[in-house]
Order: sequence, then structure tokens, then C-alpha cells
Amino acid sequence: MAESARRLLNLRILHGGWSSDELAHIDRAARFLRTTGIRVEADSGTTDEGDPWFVFCDVESDEIIVHFARLSGTYIACHPFHSGALRGPLLADVIDQFLQIFRGLRPASADAHSTPAA
Repeated sequence: MAESARRLLNLRILHGGWSSDELAHIDRAARFLRTTGIRVEADSGTTDEGDPWFVFCDVESDEIIVHFARLSGTYIACHPFHSGALRGPLLADVIDQFLQIFRGLRPASADAHSTPAA
């Protein structure tokens, strides 16, 4: 086995089946969620079939915000505020779709930080 292939295999095993590029896209989603004031907690793993999954939860409510998975080469995002799953061949595109929907559901004031009146 070539050294680069061995490193990729080890990387996928160490990160629950996600590549460093995929993890960078997932991290981008986490950073956005944090900018909205949500305290995000994450967990990840693999299914019995070896498919990776990643979930973000709201620390305050313990509710799932979004669940990402890669099944047979297709990326899927499920979230409770959207009926149906988002699907696509590129994780970056699925995350972009999720973030666009999430932005549309958040009131404008939720993204702004104001100073309380004295």
C-alpha cells in the first residue's frame, strides 16, 4: 500500500471515517452555528457498515441541530426544522444548503448582539 493511501486510511479511521477536507467543511458549519449564539456540542462515529456520521446538538436544549452522514458516496443532512433530508454528491454543497435554510429560519435579531438598556 502506498504511503499516501495508508495516511488517508489512517486519517479516516482516526476521524470516524471523515477526511480532513470533509472535517474542514463540518467545522465551517460549526463555526457558523456558534456565530448565531448557539452553544454547539458535537459527536461523530460510524455505522456498523462503516459509514461516517456527525451530529451537532444545542448544549442548552440538548436538541439535535443537524445530523450529517455519508452513505454510499452521497452526503445527507437531516435537521428537525426542515422536512426531508438534504442530499448531494458534495459535502460542501449540502452544508451550504443547510446553512442557507438555517439562516432563513433565524430571526435577524438572533444574529445581532445588542447592549441591554440601562
